[in-house]
Amino acid sequence: VTTTYDLNSNGIRDMAILLGESAQQLEVIIHAKLPIFHTEHCVFARFLSKGNSYLDCGHACTRHNVHLRDQAGGDNLVLADMGCRNTVFASHAQSGIYSADEWKRAGIGRVRVELVDEGGEDTEKIVRGYVAVVKGRGNPSAVWNDLSLIRDSNGRVGGVTLGSFSNRIERRAGEL
Repeated sequence: VTTTYDLNSNGIRDMAILLGESAQQLEVIIHAKLPIFHTEHCVFARFLSKGNSYLDCGHACTRHNVHLRDQAGGDNLVLADMGCRNTVFASHAQSGIYSADEWKRAGIGRVRVELVDEGGEDTEKIVRGYVAVVKGRGNPSAVWNDLSLIRDSNGRVGGVTLGSFSNRIERRAGEL
């Protein structure tokens, strides 16, 4: 069982505690560039070919990398799947590095690192950092600093955020 991207750190911990020994089977996505947009419209066909669909586009998605720059200057990767649907991934990674020890104490047995366009050296740095922290040999702040400098396939620093792992107090519907 894998937790959802939008469950906060306390929610993950609480779920593990409720599961008891079964929490060993729970997997938390501790690091990911979140998918922020899905579309049936193919950005690759529209802008990198004279075609309109997989029938006449020349499969530009197999030869080109595309990032869409957002209003904050982030380069958001676009990937096409086998059905020619496009997914846009956030430029920054969401990290639960500061919650790893708490989750482990709550009984969580597995964490997952999801990567989309990090280079080989950065991939090694990311994985080694998480492994060290999960095994109790690493410093979460030092790993966070390393994560904040990871570059995408365009060579741009994407950054890192707590994202939905942040334990904000939810407002009630009447308070919105």
